[in-house]
Amino acid sequence: MAKELQQIVERAVAQVLDRQLPKLQAELVERVLAELPAASGADASRGSGGSSDSLVQSISTIHAGTTQKEILRALLDAGTSYAARVALFVVKAGSASGWQARGFSEDEAIKDFPLDMGSGPAAHAYQNRSVAPANIAEMDRRFVKQFGGPDNEQILILPLVLKDKVAALLYADGGSENRLDAASLEVLVMSTSAWLEVTSLRKQAAQKEMDSAPAMERPAPPVPAAPVHTVSAFNDPFAGHSPKHTAKAAPEPEPEPEPSAEVVEVASSASAASAAAAPAADPFAGLSA
Repeated sequence: MAKELQQIVERAVAQVLDRQLPKLQAELVERVLAELPAASGADASRGSGGSSDSLVQSISTIHAGTTQKEILRALLDAGTSYAARVALFVVKAGSASGWQARGFSEDEAIKDFPLDMGSGPAAHAYQNRSVAPANIAEMDRRFVKQFGGPDNEQILILPLVLKDKVAALLYADGGSENRLDAASLEVLVMSTSAWLEVTSLRKQAAQKEMDSAPAMERPAPPVPAAPVHTVSAFNDPFAGHSPKHTAKAAPEPEPEPEPSAEVVEVASSASAASAAAAPAADPFAGLSA
């Protein structure tokens, strides 16, 4: 009974979440913008030549994504409005590996580039889960040697936090244009983190609904047929005088075999056991360009 009640609640939560999704998107935007310092609006206008409307539009583009790849690509695309060069490094087991970039002379070279996490702004952003502004001289030397630095030497490392853990780092600098809007980039990263959390919850709710559907819709076991009562033999007075025109009774058809309930229950139990034994999913497991 308790399990059935849990399944009903999970399905109801999934339905409510789908209905409230547009409202949730609007609330996320308002909440993130409310967290900005008072000067961020002026900084945004000065740094990117845009306005708060363009920032809201960038956030909406991120929220239009439905998969991790779509959301992260939207983050990089939107980031080019507020920085000349941006690159995303996925963090796993304390190591950061390049995923995609925008604005570099060779964007493809970022892929799989191992970023030094031992010191500098990358280590600060990862360990403290906070934005790390720095000078390019503090950055990974291999990175600087291969990709160079901005004219004004100012860079920014922003952590993308999922479930209280840093799942990725966003590198940004002003390039030759000195275009680097730290406040707007921070808003974009915060919005991306929040939206990745929402899409993860939606997928979990949908998966639970799928897993619970077979148990809810499982057909009831067949009702056994009523026993046939045999009639004891007796002396029929007309046994030897049955009329010739009487039609011969057709043989009763053999009953069709009933489906085995044990097969369904065993399969469901095996699926449940496999699901329970599966390890927790990595937020960016299998993420590739």
